Amino acid sequence: MEDYQLTKVTIEGLARPYILEADSIDKLLINPGRKLLGYKRQKAAFAATVSWLSAMKAEGYFPQAATDLCTVTVMAEAAGHNLSGALSTVLNDDIYRGDNFMGVSRFALADKAPEGYTNYDARVTYMRLHSVAPVWCLLDTVATGATLVRGLEAAFQNAQKPRRILMGTPAGAAVGMRKLEDLCRKEGIDFIPTFFGAAFGLFEDGSGLPWCHPDTILAGTEKSRVNLENARKIFNNNQAFCAVGDCSANFFDVQVAMEHLKDEEERLCWKLPI
Repeated sequence: MEDYQLTKVTIEGLARPYILEADSIDKLLINPGRKLLGYKRQKAAFAATVSWLSAMKAEGYFPQAATDLCTVTVMAEAAGHNLSGALSTVLNDDIYRGDNFMGVSRFALADKAPEGYTNYDARVTYMRLHSVAPVWCLLDTVATGATLVRGLEAAFQNAQKPRRILMGTPAGAAVGMRKLEDLCRKEGIDFIPTFFGAAFGLFEDGSGLPWCHPDTILAGTEKSRVNLENARKIFNNNQAFCAVGDCSANFFDVQVAMEHLKDEEERLCWKLPI
């Protein structure tokens, strides 16, 4: 298991946000970053997820009984991170409540959000919530928050609500995370969000999560300082370059991920040097 650093940060609208830093997260978001694809990305993602869940356990957010824990895998990025396998690893094969699955697809709306970015909504396409527990472990990229807001709304209507949600995001914006916390607050659910690497600013397209965005929030550690310096070089200090790109394609459709990056490089007139 790798070394990691968990930092509690101050982000408006979030009660207890954390930023997690580790070498595996650097691989996902900096070097090789966008060019880490397929099974190699899965291995780094699994290590990062183990570090996150280990940190949550060390901070006392796990219940005393493992059977009070479950995973909710939002397809397909959490599958790429092997969320359920990471939880089993952290629990040292102790038996937790079970695994649950949800498919949610987002779509762009014609009207922009008041903040000026492209707004999205989402529809739930698949749900299996047969093994829920009082504490849910979720992992997904968070941009506008539309995907998980719709997913959680449907989940709360079709299964017993948890008392706590541990939310890890491999790349997440505070904009969307606030919407998730607002929903959980209304439902009386304790919400613990952890951003991997940084809490990213949200680009105007409603999807891009750039290191070089002025709204990106860092942990304030030496690693975060070095990461930002490296990111500015890699992404040409351009606040339109997304740190992750097409998240699911990075794992499961490498050709699409490569084409997505190529299109982005051509549009921004900068080829990633790594």
